[in-house]
Amino acid sequence: MNTKRVLITPLDWGLGHATRCIPIIRIFLARGFEVIIAGSGHSLGLLQQEFPQVKTFTLFAYNPSYASGSMVWQMARQLLKFIRAIRNEHKNLQQLIVDEKIDMVISDNRYGCWSSKVPSFFITHQTNIIMPAGWKWMSSIVNYFNTRQINKFKACLIPDTEEHLLSGILSCNSAIRANYTGPLSRFSETIESSIKYDVLILLSGPEPQRSLLEEIILQQLHDANKKVLVVRGVVGNNTIKVTESFEVVDFLGSRELQQAIQESALVISRSGYSTIMDLFRLGKRAIFIPTPGQTEQEYLAQRMKDQSIAYFMPQNNFNLHYALTEAEKYLGFVRDEDSYSDALLLEIVKDL
Repeated sequence: MNTKRVLITPLDWGLGHATRCIPIIRIFLARGFEVIIAGSGHSLGLLQQEFPQVKTFTLFAYNPSYASGSMVWQMARQLLKFIRAIRNEHKNLQQLIVDEKIDMVISDNRYGCWSSKVPSFFITHQTNIIMPAGWKWMSSIVNYFNTRQINKFKACLIPDTEEHLLSGILSCNSAIRANYTGPLSRFSETIESSIKYDVLILLSGPEPQRSLLEEIILQQLHDANKKVLVVRGVVGNNTIKVTESFEVVDFLGSRELQQAIQESALVISRSGYSTIMDLFRLGKRAIFIPTPGQTEQEYLAQRMKDQSIAYFMPQNNFNLHYALTEAEKYLGFVRDEDSYSDALLLEIVKDL
């Protein structure tokens, strides 16, 4: 019997889309599938490091730019570029299916990676897009087109529970053909460790906002009087800089990052959904700094604060000393092994 071939295609807007594909790739490999990965940028580089034995291809990159100002206006200005990227990746995908004899496609937020030739599935936690204040009138229009695009796929895989444990209203859309996988994290069983760092800072996301946040935080670290590890979130040479008060590293693989998180008393990061799933898996305390203008991250950060899980502070007035003081009032994530069982994901993979 021929080995079935599954193509995984994560979006390249930060690293989160790639990291939550890791447990899916592991399960397919464990079940004897041949996995092929297609993507672009740092997210593709991350998966190439995680799975050096897996064949990879480059897809057309979206290359979003997040500067200051209105996020809606910035996305509108780049809309033609995004449409062109979706069309190009769809064309590339159709050719890959033929050339590589693909049996199934799983796309993490790449809207063009669907096909009528083979079963294709879409991964997202955001089936309900929240528009910012002043643009609420566009919600029904934006969500109509979002739903229409997602329903081109055979089904939508939502990395959460049916009770919307972590994603809240972001995953509430009854018009989507949904299967709930449970939260997805690249981290598995806990690694035995003791606390080594007072604070771990995880930088991620699209430029220039990633670099802007890095500059803001590094300027304040010298007066923090804490043992700090900074992971820049740049897939590169993994250069390490060490001073008396903090260490800076470009990138850590999954196991090394998991160990660093477990060895840290507190994590400061973006409130991206993949990061939230990872911290939930490991039961950590956190401070969130949403990417400016990203309503999804702002909603998730506010949701975690309202539930007394984690403090959050906007990037434009971030004060490290004040944030560390306020964070003491929050409980942190409580590990829930039942919600994080791989059994649910395994059953869905069997059904696929």
